[in-house]
Parts: sequence; structure tokens; C-alpha cells
Amino acid sequence: MLHDNDHSPAAQPSEASERSRLAPFVVATGDASPRDQRDLMERPFFSLAKAKRTAPILYESGGVRVEVFGMADYGMATIWDADVLIWAASQIVAAENNGLLTSRFFRFTPYQLLMAIGRATGAREYRLLKNALIRLQSTSIRTTIRQGEHWRRHQFSWINEWEELATRDGRVEGMEFVLPDWFYRGVTDRSLVLAIDPA
Repeated sequence: MLHDNDHSPAAQPSEASERSRLAPFVVATGDASPRDQRDLMERPFFSLAKAKRTAPILYESGGVRVEVFGMADYGMATIWDADVLIWAASQIVAAENNGLLTSRFFRFTPYQLLMAIGRATGAREYRLLKNALIRLQSTSIRTTIRQGEHWRRHQFSWINEWEELATRDGRVEGMEFVLPDWFYRGVTDRSLVLAIDPA
């Protein structure tokens, strides 16, 4: 979604947006030690191909079931798109280690994210980032992971909603997205977070 406003970073989300009910987690620098949510590394949640994949992923092992569906228009979220989630998990862990409050509602600049995940910051990379956010939002996941004592199936997308904040002349000033509760709870539970070797 594109929010067209001369003073976009201060713009308030509409009441229909989930962001209107959450305090924003404003990313300060973008730098943080890489962390990942354990479930993402252990199960096939993402397409491994750069080409658009629409065939679903159906996985079952040891009583755990994972189903991943991509929309025909955009394809399934890829392992490269998952870098956005790894970055988000890293920001949450780093902030909590410093005694800061976090939220599922992220506010950041594309430059911060792209630099942190080792991408260039040109117009092409900004466009690819927006395509990644589209796939992360449009990919649907159903899983029984972390079902607890009772059998449950949880359905969600990797990003609930996102918005590009731009001025009327097209200059991008920031971005916002909301993570699903399933992912956020998995990151704030430190037993489910793994350190990643940046090499």
C-alpha cells in the first residue's frame, strides 16, 4: 500500500488498520546480530526458487503439519524474502536485550533494512524489497507447530499489512509493517530463537 502524504512518517494509520491498535516499534539503526526464529529454520516455509512458485508446500513429520500457499499473481514468499523476517527478529532480540519495548508494528526506512541484510540501496533494490513485502503478505501458512496440549491449526501470513510512506513527489521516507502474532511470540520466546553466523 502507498500512503501519499507530505509528512508521511508522522501519518497515523486508519482505524481499520491493525497498526492503529499497536504502539510502533521504531527501528533506530537497523544494525543487530542476526537472529532467526527456530521454526523457520527447521521447516519448509519458503520457496527455494527465485522463479515464481505457485504450487503449495505440503509437509508433515512427527505430528507437525505445514501448508504454504502462494497467490498466482505474486507467487510464494522465497528464502530470500525471509531475510526481512530474520532482520525483524534480530531487531526485536537486540531491543529487548537493551531493555526496550518492542511491538509487532515496525516503523523503519528501506535503507536501514537493505543495508542490514547486505543489499544495495538503489532503485532496483527498493523495488525488489516492495515485491518481497507483497509476497510475504500474500503467502498463506497453516501449521500445527507450537500447538501445545491441544491440537490446533494456526493460519497466518508472514506480514499482516504493510505501507510505504512517501511524499507527493514520490520520495520514499519510510515503511511500516505488522508481523503476525505467531511469528512475534516465537521471537520473544528466547528458547525459539537461534543465533546466525553472519559469515
